[in-house]
Amino acid sequence: MSMIIHPRPSPLAAAMYTLRDLDADVIVLHGPSGCCFRPARLLEKDGLRVITTALTDEEFIFGAEQKLIKVLRRVDEFFHPKLLGLVGSCASMIIGEDLRKAAREAGVEDKTICCDIHSGFGDNTVGAVIVLKAALEKGLITRHEFNRQKMMLEMATELEKNRGTARYEYLDPTPGDSPLNIAEEIMKKMKSGADIACVLNAKKETVFLYADIMLALNEVARRKSVRVRNLANLDASLGLPRVRSYAAEVLKMFRDRKIEVDHITGGLDEYPLTGIKAREILLKDPPDIAVIAGIPHAVAVEDSIRCVAVTVGSRAVSNLKRLGYTSVIADEDAHAISLGKDKKIQTSIFGQALRSAAE
Repeated sequence: MSMIIHPRPSPLAAAMYTLRDLDADVIVLHGPSGCCFRPARLLEKDGLRVITTALTDEEFIFGAEQKLIKVLRRVDEFFHPKLLGLVGSCASMIIGEDLRKAAREAGVEDKTICCDIHSGFGDNTVGAVIVLKAALEKGLITRHEFNRQKMMLEMATELEKNRGTARYEYLDPTPGDSPLNIAEEIMKKMKSGADIACVLNAKKETVFLYADIMLALNEVARRKSVRVRNLANLDASLGLPRVRSYAAEVLKMFRDRKIEVDHITGGLDEYPLTGIKAREILLKDPPDIAVIAGIPHAVAVEDSIRCVAVTVGSRAVSNLKRLGYTSVIADEDAHAISLGKDKKIQTSIFGQALRSAAE
């Protein structure tokens, strides 16, 4: 496999997001104040406190155990967390800081998930697995759930290496196609009585953006007395606590707006597997056009069905174009848009284009 030299997600960031999904109250990042700055700020939108020990170059040399103990005690005193995540960084792991010893001496070990992780561990999913293993050891998740999560993360890694942005040494950032032009094409298809399917194959909180595409497509179809076939990975019985709540909330919003999901393909943490299931369903009775939102490359139908892929990120667009998708729309930054205490379906660029084209 070739070396990957374009930016890739970090195991450290994946560890932090997994702690969020376990409903941690506070994360202490034992590293420089700028380490993982963007994920830290985004996670704070979800009500999670992220604190750093603000390591300096002197502490890179002489160590910072006492400083970490002091920060942990102050965090416990200030926030009174029920569950605390303690995450290493490149700096603290290289110099060999003992996170568990520090948590024990600070008197918070019983409620702390300690994660020896840094950004050089390779695949980002490694960070999530390390957190889940620590959660299993503390009895926060069952062995069955750990095994299921680990399998999904391994499948996600293979998906990225076989069909995702980890396939290539370098991917040029590529702009997406015109949302309005594609929306107008879909309106013409509806008028001609075409069979249209919408696949929601979202990852965790990004569902609150990508669900708008299913919502918009069904809204405009209803105006034209056309029915859309809906497939969505919204099984609310699967996943870590927050992830289950996301699926339940979106399903409720769909019911409130009389949107019927014909096939529930699985959970919001199962996008590699639900992509396979969606593919099987589509190929049994191929539609004239399929709109696939979220993680489109997991639904490998681009060679068999006219597809519109909706994703985020210019390199994801570039990858989908290379896979053979003729229409790829780059929507908003789904993580940034979807994070926040007030969880509701957010208006997407393509959803708005569909509504405009139908007027």
